[in-house]
Amino acid sequence: MHADQRGDAALVEELIGVLAAVTRPAFARELQSLLELQVSHLWTGGWQPAVLDRVIGRELGRPEALLLRSVLAAEAGSYEALGREVAPDWMAQLESIEAQRWWADGRPYLLQLDQPWHDVIRSAVRLMTSFGSVPEIPTLTPPPAEWRRGRTTAVPSNLPPGLLDRVRGLLAKAESTSFDAEADAFTAKAQELMTRHRIDRVVLESAGRTDDATPMGRRLLIDDPYADAKAVLLHAICAANGGHAVWSKGMGFSTVFAFADELDIIEDLFTSLLVQSTAALRREGSKQDRYGRSRTTRFRRSFLVAFANRIGHRLQEATDTAVADAETATGRSLVPVLASRAAAAEDAAVRSFPQLSAMAPSVTDGEGWHAGTLFGDRADLGVGAPVSERAAS
Repeated sequence: MHADQRGDAALVEELIGVLAAVTRPAFARELQSLLELQVSHLWTGGWQPAVLDRVIGRELGRPEALLLRSVLAAEAGSYEALGREVAPDWMAQLESIEAQRWWADGRPYLLQLDQPWHDVIRSAVRLMTSFGSVPEIPTLTPPPAEWRRGRTTAVPSNLPPGLLDRVRGLLAKAESTSFDAEADAFTAKAQELMTRHRIDRVVLESAGRTDDATPMGRRLLIDDPYADAKAVLLHAICAANGGHAVWSKGMGFSTVFAFADELDIIEDLFTSLLVQSTAALRREGSKQDRYGRSRTTRFRRSFLVAFANRIGHRLQEATDTAVADAETATGRSLVPVLASRAAAAEDAAVRSFPQLSAMAPSVTDGEGWHAGTLFGDRADLGVGAPVSERAAS
């Protein structure tokens, strides 16, 4: 292990050869137990299945990724029934990455992998090395070691029944159409529904008619290319919806802090706007400078940063308009409540990441910036619908 961390390839290969010479089931079981124990330690260090799978998959190859999922499935075997009762979100992550039991009982799963034993040992050594090198990250949900029957880790959502399905349906239509005007209309309607609910919650809070709640965190995976620019888009969406995002560069995820309802809204809007902006980039095609050299990468990064900035401004303008209309309709001052919720989300982020620093991806293509700004202008997200009767009463 230490040799692999030092980069001594010859010594690592010698170690792998020695270990591969031992094929007894007892040794395979011990190796499995060691891998599973390391995983359980990672859970107490803030990691969760989907993010661990992403980070290890980026760092290592497919054999290690497949082995990791087997290890995760085996490690989860001891708490699977309890997890489905008290931590459904955690168990859903395992299902989403296909970390499921596939092997027959009575024989170590390491010996049932469809790989030469020498390759299995190499993957196990590389996996253990990666486990030892990942840092601790903020804990967002209790790890399996802290689960107790009757004490769910899930935070109930206050979204009205069917609202999220309606929003997702509208966003799906916005993503599937090839006409910008239709996409704008669907996205605007989705934003109207989401903003109206958020204002409803604020009205109820100002009247003291909701339970106390605190911000929570959720990690959202962000793919390359242009991950930094996509993280700017997420930050803009968070800022307009009372949340705060922290980008973990190099690990491929952002941690979003907000109240439970806002988290769902932020995630769905981010996903949809990513799909729409990606389609817009495809329509723009490749770009060259006057000498015939490709500048597509510069153009697309600048496009996404400009789009994020413009969308952020327009979302905030829409929120401000909707809040002003709601204040007129209800006779209540809502800005302080909204500001308090946003401040609570930011405080949660700062407590979890005390060494925060600002991020500003470079913009090096003027045409890309202009095109991204125009696309942000076309995404008409204006709202201003009156507050619902339920909130106003």
